[in-house]
Amino acid sequence: MSDAQVGVRTPHQAPPGADSEEYAKSSPPLQTKSFDGRLIRAERYWLLAVARGLLFTEGRRQKLDFPNQIHATTKCKYIHRAQVKIMKSKEFDKAFFTGLVTCGSVWSCPACSVKIQERRRLEIAQGIDWAYENGLQPVMVTLTFPHTRWDSVQGLLDGQKEALTRLRKGAAWDRFKEYSGYEGLIRALELTFGDNGPHPHTHELWFVSRDAVADLSTDEARAFEAKKRGCSISDLDHLVDMKTEVIKRWETACRAAGMLDDDKVAAFRKHAVDVKGWCSASEYLAKMDDAKHWGIDRELAKASSKAGKAKGMHPFGLLAEAGEGNKKAGYRFVEYSMAVKGRAQLFWSRGLKKRVGIVEKTDTEVAEEETDKADLMSLLNDQDWILIRSFGAHAKMLDAAEDGGWAGIQEALRVLRQMAAKIQPQAYSNLASEQEGAKVLKTAQLGDSRRRRRTQDAELTP
Repeated sequence: MSDAQVGVRTPHQAPPGADSEEYAKSSPPLQTKSFDGRLIRAERYWLLAVARGLLFTEGRRQKLDFPNQIHATTKCKYIHRAQVKIMKSKEFDKAFFTGLVTCGSVWSCPACSVKIQERRRLEIAQGIDWAYENGLQPVMVTLTFPHTRWDSVQGLLDGQKEALTRLRKGAAWDRFKEYSGYEGLIRALELTFGDNGPHPHTHELWFVSRDAVADLSTDEARAFEAKKRGCSISDLDHLVDMKTEVIKRWETACRAAGMLDDDKVAAFRKHAVDVKGWCSASEYLAKMDDAKHWGIDRELAKASSKAGKAKGMHPFGLLAEAGEGNKKAGYRFVEYSMAVKGRAQLFWSRGLKKRVGIVEKTDTEVAEEETDKADLMSLLNDQDWILIRSFGAHAKMLDAAEDGGWAGIQEALRVLRQMAAKIQPQAYSNLASEQEGAKVLKTAQLGDSRRRRRTQDAELTP
C-alpha cells in the first residue's frame, strides 16, 4: 500500500463539506452489476467518512464548543469506548470491529442503517405473517403530497406529521375503523430527493378485516375483487372501497395542514394515495426497496446511480455526490440529517408489536447487538486505531483480517506505520484524510472486484 493508494490529505485542506475549492473530481460514484460484499463494505465506510465530515463541519459552522456533538454519526465507528478488537464471525467468516461508538442512526449512518433495517424488515415480515394467521388482511397504503424544490425538509416533515395526525382523528375515522375492521398499522417514513426537491411519503401496512375492500378504482382492481368474492363485477356496485375513503380523508387532512393548494387537487386525487389489498411481505418490502430508502447492502451501490436518480435519490446518494465534490448535495444531506434527527423511521401502533410477539428494541440497541459467535483476530491499541481511522483504512483492515488473520492485520498496520512516519502527524490525523483515504481504498476495492469478476468469467468460458 503506497502513499498514493491511501490518498493522504495535508493539514490545510478542509474537512468534507467545508467551503473549500480543493476537492478534486475523480471517478464517478460506484456502480456495480453484481453483489460484492467487500466492495459494498468499502463503500459504506467511505460514505460514513463523508457524512462525518459534513456533520462535523456543520458543528463548526454553528460554533459549537464540541462540533462532534451535533450528531451521533460524527462519532460512529470513529471514537472508541473500550479497547478496539477485530473479530471474525464463525458462521459468516466476516471480520468486524468491537469497542467502537455506535450511533444507531437509521437515517444518516450508512454503517448502522444496514443492520437496523435488515432487522426491521424481518419484524415487518413477522407482522404480516401474524396478520394472515389471525384472519386479517394486510393492506398497503402509500400516502404522499405535493412538494417543490424550494420546500425545506423540516417544513415538509412537519406538515406531513400534522396531516397524518389529522387523518386519524375524529368520529369519521372511528367509523372508518369500525367499517374496515382496522386493528393497527406499521408505518415507514420515506424521504428521497428528486427534481422537485425533497419527497417525504409513507408506506403503511393497515391490518383490517378480511372482508374489507381495498380498492375498486380501476377495472383491474374490480376484477380482482370479484374473482376473490366469486361474484360478478356488477355485484360490487354497493360496496365502498377503502381507497375512496382514504383519498377523501387524506385530501381533507392535507388541506388543513397547509400541504395542498387548489390548483393541485386534480393531480393529488390521481397520485397521492395508493391502496393494495392482501399484501405480502415481499410486495411491501419490494415497494420500499424501489424507494431506495432501506439502505441494504445491495441498494447502497445503486443509491447514486442514474437509474436511482430517475425515481428520486436516496439520501446516501447525496453523500456519494458530496464525496465527489458536489457542495449542494452536501448541504442538502446536512439539512436532511438535522431534520430527521430523533424521528422514527418505522412506527407500529401501540401494543401491536407485543401482539405480534416482537421484543421492543431501540435502533441503537439493534445496531450494537452482536449475536454471532466470533473469534478474536487482534487487539488494537490507541495508536493502531488512530492510524486506521485517520487513513480511512477500516475496510482494508477487515479485508486483511479475513485474508490473513492476525498476521495479515499486523502487515497492514506495518504499512500504515511506514506511511505515517513519512509525514507529519497532523497531515493525516483529520477528517479530510479519512474521507480521502477511504475513497481511494474503495476505488481500489472496485478494481479488485472487477478483476475477480473477469477471472470468474474466464473460468466459466469454454
